[in-house]
Amino acid sequence: MIKKILTCTCCLTFTILCKAQFYYKDIISNKQVQADLARLKEQKIRLVKITSLESDGQPSENFLVDKKINKSYTRVEAFSKSGVTGASLFTSYFTKDGQLISTKDSSDLSVNSSFYFYNTNGSISSIRSEIYSSDDDFSSKITEEHIYQYNPGGKLISMHRVKNGTDSTLILFSTDEMNNVTIEKDTKSGKSYYYYYDNKNRLTDVVHLNPYNQKMLPDYMFEYNNAGQISKMTSTEEGSSDYYIWKYSYADGLRSTEKCYSKDRKLLGTIEYEYK
Repeated sequence: MIKKILTCTCCLTFTILCKAQFYYKDIISNKQVQADLARLKEQKIRLVKITSLESDGQPSENFLVDKKINKSYTRVEAFSKSGVTGASLFTSYFTKDGQLISTKDSSDLSVNSSFYFYNTNGSISSIRSEIYSSDDDFSSKITEEHIYQYNPGGKLISMHRVKNGTDSTLILFSTDEMNNVTIEKDTKSGKSYYYYYDNKNRLTDVVHLNPYNQKMLPDYMFEYNNAGQISKMTSTEEGSSDYYIWKYSYADGLRSTEKCYSKDRKLLGTIEYEYK
């Protein structure tokens, strides 16, 4: 369980080399990262310590996560280590206005880098991701680029996913009258994701259609507190019927705890945040 909690909490952004839900992972998550940094800057927080507790309340063995922010709030370094994942350093770079421009995740065996580009309206125009890995036997490099297109009114209409400079896939988007993306369709596989919102235009569900039984299955579900912060997230394991429930608590506008539960509502672990 340590590995799953570490994965969900240590990264300040998201993995670009993913299979689907590009709108959520590329654009919505990007906005959340920038909003989180803005809250830390507003409260002059420059150090975040994260503690992991197992289901019995005992500290997770060899678990360490420290996030350090520089004076100008343009660089965030997250050093993480556990007995399961080893040590890694995740660094995020921002403009002085708080716009995410690049990330770098480095460990002993690989380096994952992502670079973010924006149009004049401040919307993401492209994201380029590079993964370098090596060991005693061989080394490899994987690249992926997401190139977004908008209509003259600023509505997102499509994205080209280009792998290793040659393999291109067209992703199409449909939007509602509020410019919220409602459908994301992979034209190569035919797979579609559907996005649902509440009356405050907050994302509540991301679902996909199971091609075998033609049923809609959830990937993510969100609930919000009175302050508009995410209070609960349910996420499904890709390719599995298992899902996890994350419940979040806040203090002074900052996340204080995360509790992870299995689908049978058993507590799997807890994350606690300390800010300085």
